[in-house]
Amino acid sequence: MAPVRPAATNSPATTLSHAFGTQRGPSTELSTSAHTTTGHRTPAPEPKPTHELIKPATSLYPFGVEGGDQEYIQRTVDFNSPLFKPEIGFPFGKSLHDALYFTDNGQIIFPPTDNYVPSNPNPPPRGFTGRESLPMVAAFWDDADFSKGVGTTWYQEYSTLSSTQDSVVQDVESKIEKYLKIPYVAKWTLKVTWEKAPAYPSRRDDSQTSTYQAVLTTDGNRSFALLLYQDGGMRWDYTKLAAANVLIGFSSGNGYAQNNELTQKPPAVRYRPDQESSTGSDVRGLWIYRLDSRSRVNYRLQCLAWLDTEPAPATWNSQLPPCPCSRPQAELDPRYRWSRGPADTSVRMLRTASPSPAGAGVRCLYRGGSLLEGWQERTWSLPFHTTTDRELEAFDWCCRRVGKPLFCARFAEKRPRVGCEGYVPPTPAGAFGDPHITTLDGLTYTFNGLGDFVLLLASDAQTSFILHGRTAQTGMAQATNFVAFAAQYISTTTTTVEWTLGSQDDIQVLLNNGTVQFSYSEDLGDEVYYSPGVLLVNASSVTAVFNGTIAVSVSATSGILSVVCSLPDWYRNSTRGLLGVWDHDPADDFQMPNGTSIPVNSSEEEIYSYGMTWAVGEHHLFSQPLDSPALNFTPFFLSRLRQENESQYQLAALQCHGSKECIYDSLSTGNLALGLATQSLAADFQQRKTALNAFPPVITGDASITAFRTEKVRRQYRALGAGARFIPHLSPELNISENGTLIWKPREIAPFTINLEAVGSNNISALLQLRFTLCRCSRSQECDYGNTVTLRESSLQLAACRCESGYSGPLCQDPPDPCSQGCFPGVGCDPFRGCGPCPAGLTGDGQHCSDIDECAQGTECPGNSTCTNTVGSYVCSCLASEQGERPVCGSACSYHSCPEGYCSNGGHCHLHPITCAPTCTCPPAFTDQHCLVAGGDFQPLPSTAGLPRRSIQMRVKTLQNTTAEEVNSTVSAILDSLEVKAFQSNTNITQMTDSDGFTFMLVSEFAYDSRGTVIRFLNEELPSAITGAFNARQGRQAGTGLLFQRLHRDNITDLVKLTVDELRDYFPCSLYGYKGYQLRYVGTVGFICISPCKMGYCQHGGQCQHLPEGPTCSCLPFSIYSPAGVQCEWLAISLAAFLGILLGALALLCLLFAIACLALHLCRQRRRQQQGAKETLWRTRPFSSLTMAGEQAEPTISHSLERHWKLQLQAIDPSVQIKIQRPHIMPPSQSPQQP
Repeated sequence: MAPVRPAATNSPATTLSHAFGTQRGPSTELSTSAHTTTGHRTPAPEPKPTHELIKPATSLYPFGVEGGDQEYIQRTVDFNSPLFKPEIGFPFGKSLHDALYFTDNGQIIFPPTDNYVPSNPNPPPRGFTGRESLPMVAAFWDDADFSKGVGTTWYQEYSTLSSTQDSVVQDVESKIEKYLKIPYVAKWTLKVTWEKAPAYPSRRDDSQTSTYQAVLTTDGNRSFALLLYQDGGMRWDYTKLAAANVLIGFSSGNGYAQNNELTQKPPAVRYRPDQESSTGSDVRGLWIYRLDSRSRVNYRLQCLAWLDTEPAPATWNSQLPPCPCSRPQAELDPRYRWSRGPADTSVRMLRTASPSPAGAGVRCLYRGGSLLEGWQERTWSLPFHTTTDRELEAFDWCCRRVGKPLFCARFAEKRPRVGCEGYVPPTPAGAFGDPHITTLDGLTYTFNGLGDFVLLLASDAQTSFILHGRTAQTGMAQATNFVAFAAQYISTTTTTVEWTLGSQDDIQVLLNNGTVQFSYSEDLGDEVYYSPGVLLVNASSVTAVFNGTIAVSVSATSGILSVVCSLPDWYRNSTRGLLGVWDHDPADDFQMPNGTSIPVNSSEEEIYSYGMTWAVGEHHLFSQPLDSPALNFTPFFLSRLRQENESQYQLAALQCHGSKECIYDSLSTGNLALGLATQSLAADFQQRKTALNAFPPVITGDASITAFRTEKVRRQYRALGAGARFIPHLSPELNISENGTLIWKPREIAPFTINLEAVGSNNISALLQLRFTLCRCSRSQECDYGNTVTLRESSLQLAACRCESGYSGPLCQDPPDPCSQGCFPGVGCDPFRGCGPCPAGLTGDGQHCSDIDECAQGTECPGNSTCTNTVGSYVCSCLASEQGERPVCGSACSYHSCPEGYCSNGGHCHLHPITCAPTCTCPPAFTDQHCLVAGGDFQPLPSTAGLPRRSIQMRVKTLQNTTAEEVNSTVSAILDSLEVKAFQSNTNITQMTDSDGFTFMLVSEFAYDSRGTVIRFLNEELPSAITGAFNARQGRQAGTGLLFQRLHRDNITDLVKLTVDELRDYFPCSLYGYKGYQLRYVGTVGFICISPCKMGYCQHGGQCQHLPEGPTCSCLPFSIYSPAGVQCEWLAISLAAFLGILLGALALLCLLFAIACLALHLCRQRRRQQQGAKETLWRTRPFSSLTMAGEQAEPTISHSLERHWKLQLQAIDPSVQIKIQRPHIMPPSQSPQQP
């Protein structure tokens, strides 16, 4: 692909603006806004072209300390800045990049990973092609050198996700809008300033420096680069540069590139961009480029913008409940409602039915019957809201679309996670049938009062709640049933809801004495009505949820209303009424308004009398009074019904399976169906109550699991609960046992999703979401578990790597590459040793090269000729008047020549222009002065056996009648224009006529050589390059004037294509008969012949020379060893070293013998001393088994004045004869007799 060159009229930098005022004519120093560093002076500018004098010059943005910038400088020849990581990413070309950095050489580079940050000081001489390995923006790319203390760099980041903006950012936006005609609001901007950057090699007094800026900015979807050059501040002496290839522009690395229009101009113009302007621009020294090449949805930006506007949870999340612990609890808890959830159909979402006082709510996700996760939501939305669910949308952006766990963690900071810790199920109480009432403490009784009654009074410090029920006579029976309920909730406002039985078993609802119009909610799948403070849901029952805490559910069956009322836990010990005193003690449930109670085993008549004490009277909540107040109504009790007809009682008992409520309703109304309906309601009520209080197991253990490469990881989890056990899981790399043992041995990086599941004896399960983090770095210490990426919304995350010791690559798998930094133009790179020597006439390390000033070094020209330095050489010149006239002025080597055979193996001999000494220019393989000793690397030539050519068959179609010769000529011209010059010829040109034109089949051949660029191009890029070259000429005449139809990839067929392994046989390393070279293929170089001398052929420090018969080793002794063998592979100890070791060993033995003799002598002397001591035992001495404490050999100090007798037994030597005298006791005052 040819280098991308800017079009004169379609460049992204169409028109450019000045910043912070204008300057007219030549400027000698920066404007105030641009000059910020104390003591820095702008050098006087060079004279400008007269046609530029009428254009104003742009000013740099404020930089340095006064501009709020950070300085970054290293006094080395090359350095890179720290990585910048805009959270929203940076769109460049077709990609969204995570990081970027700038170099001292005027580049801003976008690395593929954080571990690969090279800096090539040498720009490509032909500019960007769009296929560079490193995406970059080149502000002024050339070899700079800050090592001598001159110049510095500054930078500043501007993050403007919120509305707060800096004046620099506002000016950047205005320039883009003004000159590119694109409305733009920046979200992230980076300003980099290279101040007084000196060219390589610099000097401490260097004044020929350059000052310029690059501003990169993005709104998350689009991105731009502004390049600004200080007027008069671009002062490099381009005449002294070893390679004047400065480059301005950019390349995305994926086909999108732009070279500044100055690239093709002379150095005098290229190195003075401050004096030039873009086509159509009214200012000098400013270029603007658009860097993105396609539109995209930036979910990072959407997530971060949402996070930026959200307040801290502490401002809104008080009084929010936890999630129900299981799906059965969630379905039965009226404080929660099912809602339309994520796209995953296996997950159901639950939401609080009403908002909290702050307008917030809770969302809970369930998979199967288990709680998966939950989170708080700041804005509770109406269940029939048809607009986009912003809370769910933000969750999708941050936790699913971005794929970076860090964003989901940020989301959790704004929307705290919710589990079921602390969840307390609501306690239900109810009334059904011919009223059978179940209290909050679970006591069930029958009350057939007629009228309005107080079912419940409840209150706490902020709220109160009242529930009234109205009964009517059940047909002609002496029994009653509920026909209406009214509930009133009082907090900051008062809300009253009334349920009335209709004629068709329907329920009429009034809210604050007004009718309610229900609307269907697609979110809930039911009819709903919401008013602040209460949510009404019309499903199989009509439920009112007051302030998200108290729920009253009313249903109608067989002309009877039933009610279930659920209270939160904080109303405990604060209730009264027919639903009892809620204190977990049924014994006091029959408490009357005056505070007295009757026993729970009271008779039906006594219970009836108790119930009548809760009659409301005139202060009821109903909108209408009773039609005819009851005066002398007395119900039939079950005992009376049994007395009147025992057989009927027994029959009902049989049919009702002993349920007293069913028996009573059947006998009192004569309707068995009504009794069975009552039994069903009672059973359903008890089942609901049981399910609400059934909890799943509790799983304990760390949900986060990390592993390094293929190491086996073992974790133990526990499930707390009756009969709890884990659900086993078995797969090739992950096993979970029934006792909670998890074993993970990673084998591949295929995404998977696993949740740890435990089930209890009640068959209710719990889930623990597991997070698996795999590190695939080369070494464990390189793993960065805090920086991970989620694989396709699965449970598997990959950890990033922090490379050490110069390693690079996504997994730190690439060893240090001496060629990664690039070499000076024309200098080859050895994959083991790095860059070769600088070209002749230049000096440096092969990466940085500078001119040698031969004239300044004292090089003498012959005669009186004058020495003039040039880049890479010098010239000796005579005055025109003396040329050829004087024998001392002119060529000094006119009568000299190279000796015959001075250079071997194809070396070229030439004479030094001054000394006339012969020197050889050798082929790359030879390392000596006469081209005799090989050892250097070289690229082989193809063998004479005949390297097959790369060949393809093409089917091309012309739009006019033509000849095969014209087709051959035109196609050859097109194929000759390909970037890689490998085309050889066309053969087998065959013409076929069809209805659409004239079709030709031909075979095109291309020549392989040892270069990697040619091999890669012919094997991987040839078809696309040919179609691109043909279609670039579509509709235009090419070569001989032929017009071709569009060429498609299907029109090209591969005939001969050799792989790298197949090509090896055609590139021998037998250069001029030198044996032993080894052929290697290096992707960036191609085939290369490497001498074993460079691959450690000689061992143990031997010196290697590659001679015609192959590599030869000169073994050198070291330490005590003398290497030997063909490759110095054998080690022998030298004679002198052996004798030295032997003498040292003998001396050590002598020393040990002397020490042993000395020890033996000391032992004998000690034994003689002990024998002399034994002789002293023959003296007669007093002996007593009882001696005074004060007569011991070592008397002890006593704090008492009394004497104590103490047993003292002396040791007896059995070899000594002792005369024993009978012991006798002496009084304390008498001293013992002396012998």
